[in-house]
Amino acid sequence: ILLTEKAGSSPEIVEKIKEQLQAGKEVVITSGLLRELQGKGLGDIVELRYTERKALVQDYTCGNYRLMHADKPVLLPQIQYLTNDSWEIVSGISGANGWPILHMAEYSKGKLFVLTIPDNFSDLYNFPPEVLNKIREILCSSLDVYFEGPSGISMFLFDNNTFIVESFLDHETALKIITDDRYTKITDLNTKQVHAGEIRQQRPDRRTPDNRNKMDYGISIKPHSFGVFRYE
Repeated sequence: ILLTEKAGSSPEIVEKIKEQLQAGKEVVITSGLLRELQGKGLGDIVELRYTERKALVQDYTCGNYRLMHADKPVLLPQIQYLTNDSWEIVSGISGANGWPILHMAEYSKGKLFVLTIPDNFSDLYNFPPEVLNKIREILCSSLDVYFEGPSGISMFLFDNNTFIVESFLDHETALKIITDDRYTKITDLNTKQVHAGEIRQQRPDRRTPDNRNKMDYGISIKPHSFGVFRYE
């Protein structure tokens, strides 16, 4: 479940988050909701603090801690945490300092993730593809399909094993479609082209909700167009 700042208006929201985590589920909250819930019981789950300080970042680490550089800087709220209480999944780097963009804490049998939202919401588009891919992986862990690629791409999922991928970019874009390994091919329903997948072995990682093996498929989307696909 993904909870944003508006969920803070519910007086029972912290207890509902705890119930979800105690049931072994994953909950993602935004930094805006973290700010709303400070001093209201969320500290029982994780010791994170939304500060009024800001960080202007243009470099990122993610996954295997590779340093990635983005074309444009992004202004982020600084989130403070205890290093032995929770872990950064994606970090924004400025000089010798780093701040969480995607953060994880374990509670009972579940996992709580905190997604830091830039001061200018549209700056989400300025995160590098690797950062967006990790966010998609976490947010889509309960789905059968998601994609990897740059910003400016949308995916629309349906309940009959079909999906649409639409590009709002001015150039042709290469993407990877990621599915559960129960599926072995995707078919372009417009061209009838069949794409065979390649197995992606998942390494056990306590910081990732879904450690099942995946299949990935390389596709290409033309500028300002869309494709319709079935996975099976």
